[in-house]
Amino acid sequence: MQQALDFSLQPQAPTPDRLAAGERVATRLKGQVQGAIHTDPLMTYAWSGDASSYRLIPAVVVFVNSEDDVRAVFKAARAEGLPVTFRAAGTSLSGQAVTDGVLAVLGDGWRKLDIHPGAEQVTLGPAIIVAEANRALKPFDKKIGPDPASQATCKIGGVVNNNSSGMCCGVAQNTYHTMARLRIVLTDGTMLDSGDAASCDAFRISHAAMLEQIHQLHHEVMADAELVDLIRHKYRIKNTVGYSLNALVDYHDPLDILIHLMVGSEGTLGFVSEVTYNTVPEHPFKATGLVPFPDPQAAGRAIIEMANGGVQVTTGVTAAEYIERRALATVEHLPPMAPLLPWLTADSPAVLIDVTAPDEATLLAEIAKTEDLLKHHGATHIELSRDAQRSAALWDIRKGFFTSGGAARPKGTSMLTEDVAAPIERLAEFVVDMRNLLDKHGYDDAIIFGHALAGNLHFQMSDNFAETGAAEKFDLFNQELSELVSVRYGGSLKAEHGTGRAIAAFVEAEWGAKAYQLMHRIKAIFDPERLLNPGVLLNDDPKIHIKNLKVMPLADELTDLCIECGFCEPACPSHHMTLTPRQRIAVTRERARLRETGEDPARLARFEADFQYAGLDTCAACNLCSLRCPVGIETGTMIMGERAKRRGPTAHWVAQLAADHRGAVEIMMRGGVALADTARTIIPAPAVEAVTDAARRMTGKRVPRVSRALHHGPGAPKVRNSRQDPRTTGFPVPIAQTGRPSVVYFPACPSRMFGAPRTSHQLLDTPAAMIALLERAGYDVIVPEKLNGQCCGQPFQSKGFPEQAAEVGGALKGELSRLSDAGRLQVVTDASTCAKHLKEFPGDAAVADSAAFLAQHVLPKLSITQRLPVVAVHHNCSAQRLFEQPMTEAVARACAEKVAVLSSITCCGYAGDKGLFVPELNEHATRRVGNDVPEGCELGVSTVSTCASGLSERVGVPFVGLASLLEWASR
Repeated sequence: MQQALDFSLQPQAPTPDRLAAGERVATRLKGQVQGAIHTDPLMTYAWSGDASSYRLIPAVVVFVNSEDDVRAVFKAARAEGLPVTFRAAGTSLSGQAVTDGVLAVLGDGWRKLDIHPGAEQVTLGPAIIVAEANRALKPFDKKIGPDPASQATCKIGGVVNNNSSGMCCGVAQNTYHTMARLRIVLTDGTMLDSGDAASCDAFRISHAAMLEQIHQLHHEVMADAELVDLIRHKYRIKNTVGYSLNALVDYHDPLDILIHLMVGSEGTLGFVSEVTYNTVPEHPFKATGLVPFPDPQAAGRAIIEMANGGVQVTTGVTAAEYIERRALATVEHLPPMAPLLPWLTADSPAVLIDVTAPDEATLLAEIAKTEDLLKHHGATHIELSRDAQRSAALWDIRKGFFTSGGAARPKGTSMLTEDVAAPIERLAEFVVDMRNLLDKHGYDDAIIFGHALAGNLHFQMSDNFAETGAAEKFDLFNQELSELVSVRYGGSLKAEHGTGRAIAAFVEAEWGAKAYQLMHRIKAIFDPERLLNPGVLLNDDPKIHIKNLKVMPLADELTDLCIECGFCEPACPSHHMTLTPRQRIAVTRERARLRETGEDPARLARFEADFQYAGLDTCAACNLCSLRCPVGIETGTMIMGERAKRRGPTAHWVAQLAADHRGAVEIMMRGGVALADTARTIIPAPAVEAVTDAARRMTGKRVPRVSRALHHGPGAPKVRNSRQDPRTTGFPVPIAQTGRPSVVYFPACPSRMFGAPRTSHQLLDTPAAMIALLERAGYDVIVPEKLNGQCCGQPFQSKGFPEQAAEVGGALKGELSRLSDAGRLQVVTDASTCAKHLKEFPGDAAVADSAAFLAQHVLPKLSITQRLPVVAVHHNCSAQRLFEQPMTEAVARACAEKVAVLSSITCCGYAGDKGLFVPELNEHATRRVGNDVPEGCELGVSTVSTCASGLSERVGVPFVGLASLLEWASR
């Protein structure tokens, strides 16, 4: 824990007046908006940070799902004198998505995705993630123009409002240039749809005065040749500093100007509710290479030539990412980097290059041309690979620099990032000057990388703003950065991250007084009350960039490296329900800070109490967040540790009792589910559910919920007779008699306790199906004796009882090791959660999950005799962490004409028994699953029986074990 540090920079709870105003806004909005509203200390703090280095605690957080919701928020906030800030994914890097007023978070209502005929255009809602849009467009060899590195997380609303670009986007393909239509809501509640003639006509009448003001601005600018030249110069390169003044030069119709001013306005002029993009080609033929150079100057000269004079191309070199040597050092340990290491010297940067083409012949010609160029400029190793996996791996490294570089910082420090741009013809010298500036100010850990074809460089470094002098040091650096970029190079202080709070103090220095006053006039035309995101983009405070800075107190060794980027959030089943991994970490840090300082015991007590449900009870501990995090932070593991710390002596006694009598526990659980099954044959299912729901309310949710989709399981299968089984031979090693290979099969406890719903296909339960398949494939099957109560220990681990988990799981692993003859025989189990957990225990037995074993060793030996038209496939969290998706889908494809993967689900939220005790998590996590299941789908598969139970209820289609389906298909 940090010692004797000054935490004065950390924002405190809102003032009583601001809190009271937030409560009044919440009261006004109750019944007016569809989404949740939060004013409590825990949830408002959870939403106080975005991916930037700033933190502001909102007075109220409200989820908006419609234009009517937006109008209601405007009205309520105006009445109570609070500003409004809209938030999409919260990946903003300049402090645009934080506020001490009303934070309006985009809910599910904004998830429109409509591909137009021919895929030449696509209409998107602001809550659509960029990668989702591109996945939908990929079958048409199309994509949207903006391609930010955060595209797996960031949402369209943020992309439009920041005019985000990215690695291949350049200037020509950003939102400003590829937008065909915009739908907006202004602060007076008026909706304008630029693609609807009637809407435009009505707006020209109702807002004639506003349009006339914009028209006057246009004429004033066009009459000033010096200002026109400045604007055109500034937008030759990437530039998101201030408002999009190019709209006043590029367009004459004031309505067109208005619409284009909205792009990059960072939520300060109105709300964007829908956008239609003109799509751009995504050529299917591509080669990728990470090319090292002897020094930065050589790399810069090569990039200048590849940049084609700054003209964006779609054939040839479409991306060239400059990565300096210090940045490469943070990822040297990653496997894709291995072939490059012999060619990297102490000062050699590398350039990540994409060469794309519409056909193979053109690609080969472009590769040859590019290789000649690279050789001419001294590239030390050239390998342009057409392997898609290699390309994806290299780009994953590049996309992850923001967080992998951040993870390399000292613990307890904040990660700082800026993005600047200079004219491409000066890139070589610009790279060197940027490095010298960072070193001069003592940012020795800083790394530089960027979208070099556009002259755009990113750099990031760290500092501890809890230490005296850190903010002042950062201020001096920013002053000199402004002078270097804006004055000496005539570049952009913010190329693509938006102005935010980070650069607001330097907008006038970059643009000059005349253009800066023009921006203030634009703000006054759209938002005279300063209702929307005040202080962002335009700010009179010369020190705003060093105020409300985050501190990162040490709180948990597992998560101290987190930079709160939010990349993890789309994977979290409790996202938008309670907390996300990023928010659990942020709140944990604040709790640690409050304990350290002792400054507000009452607030800390409230945090600790409220964290039980929001932080602990509704965390599935699936750790899918670690797959999205470039440095693999397992927030779920931190939560399991927290659960363990909160367990008292009584809880440990109960856990040990259960561990010692787990056979009885299994019998009781199976009996309870069987009783509910029997009750449903006598009493209507809704009545049974009503009884259990009433019992849950009376006992504080201590009684499990029993749904109609939950069925009792088959129990332990009979022990198989095998001469290779040491238990039946009396010999210490197997005696091969049949000539058939043997396999040890462990039916996992969820498969024994919980059964699948009945279907018209007369499917076998999972254990019976597994045994039938293994024998059908030519195996002698060894099943452990006394299966009742045998457990991998994962349920104990997830509940915060690691000692009991080790005891129970260790005993099972020892038994499996004995049965497998110290690992000579393969062990297979039928639940992905158990397979993953058993792999983490020491022992000789190599445990395979059913999906992998069936795909690799069973399916090739079977004859498929019948197939379904379509089957839905769920990849549960453990299967994803075992990277089994291709194998699960391979088995499903063998059994069906078409496979429909549940793409809207990451973890289903059933999480062992959370579907019984916290069913709202399962309901929330699967809320959009209906969109994933095509018409005519009668069956779904999962590799965990509890997940299958929850999906059967939520999807409305019976979900069964993968083995059950394969057994039916191969009868």
